[in-house]
Amino acid sequence: MILTITMNPSVDINYQLDSLQLDNVNRVSTVSKTAGGKGLNVARVLSQLDESVATTGLLGGTIGDYIKNQLHDQKIPEKFMGIEK
Repeated sequence: MILTITMNPSVDINYQLDSLQLDNVNRVSTVSKTAGGKGLNVARVLSQLDESVATTGLLGGTIGDYIKNQLHDQKIPEKFMGIEK
């Protein structure tokens, strides 16, 4: 098993546009959020390659809950230590 350690996890937000128009108002067509940070990104790729992987680090607050839920949905085992906000 490979263990990734992410000491600074984040939520990456991706805004998609149908087209980019300079000097004009651009409207977002879709927004997606992904649990991010180098260790989580590596764990996601390893999981997609069918490698046995788990991830750990420090998490807290509603962002921490969101990241844990994302990992659960992606079937990536996590052993994060909870911290106060």
